[in-house]
Amino acid sequence: MKTRRALPIGTVAAVLLLASALTLAACGNDREETGPPASQPGVDFPITVQRSDGREITIQEPPERIASLSPGATEILFAIGAGENVAASDNFSDYPPEAEQTTKLDAFEPNLEAIVAVEADLIIVAHNQDNVVEALDDLGEPVLYLVVPEGVEGVFEQIRLFGRVTDHQEEAEDLARSLEARIVAIEAKLADVDQGPRVFHELDNTLYTAAPDSFVGDLYNLLKAQNVAAGSDNPYPQLTQEIIIERDPEVIILADEEFGETPETVKSRPGWDVISAVKNDRIHGIDPNTVSRPGPRVVDALEELARLLYPDRF
Repeated sequence: MKTRRALPIGTVAAVLLLASALTLAACGNDREETGPPASQPGVDFPITVQRSDGREITIQEPPERIASLSPGATEILFAIGAGENVAASDNFSDYPPEAEQTTKLDAFEPNLEAIVAVEADLIIVAHNQDNVVEALDDLGEPVLYLVVPEGVEGVFEQIRLFGRVTDHQEEAEDLARSLEARIVAIEAKLADVDQGPRVFHELDNTLYTAAPDSFVGDLYNLLKAQNVAAGSDNPYPQLTQEIIIERDPEVIILADEEFGETPETVKSRPGWDVISAVKNDRIHGIDPNTVSRPGPRVVDALEELARLLYPDRF
């Protein structure tokens, strides 16, 4: 029997942060945005935005220095042309490469002094770790607290919102529409599919996965897949080997391949030889950043998953 390897602490922290943020996401779904509709060419400042905690932040003018404590927000900002205004980003913000050149901040163990030292005009926070939002509020810092979207549609909402906030509305609208068009093209190819293949999405080798009501799970919902984690009351539950074997996934997606899990290690797991995905060599790795990060590349992940789940259609 192979020894199970635990993921590095940084990866575990990222998964836990994502899970905790999604648990809080329901509190932010009803937030309203003020200002001109996305179809208008410009933004009249000041603008007021409602945060995920219900409080409002008024932004007097486009921020020249932004501190992003969210990898997804960082990617969005660069994608809409506001990257030059990103003065600092969290340790997990590694895309695009230019993000690596910004001052680095720890979102998992936030250091108030380091965050304040950036002298940012806007601080974007996705995870209220250690009550960092309240602490920054108390210091009078300009905090835009937006939890991780529950689904892909929420990514487009944040793209448009960041476009307004940074006065890159036209670029944001173009990006959102192009991503939406790619999703429509995928859905068109699956229009006659009533029920897709059974899927197990592996977050780590201790069998944490993504349920249908999670951000990652929404990708599989769009692809009409049957998620073997369906029925869980946790967005990111830990399954047992017995449950996975019983539910017999036809496709296994590994989001932990870069940490040593491969089709070969999965095939060597005791009892897994009876699983359809194992018998039919349908075990595939995928970049965990693209598939779990709420940014523009999530549609890249959706297209890749579509090819893996429906090789005869894509």
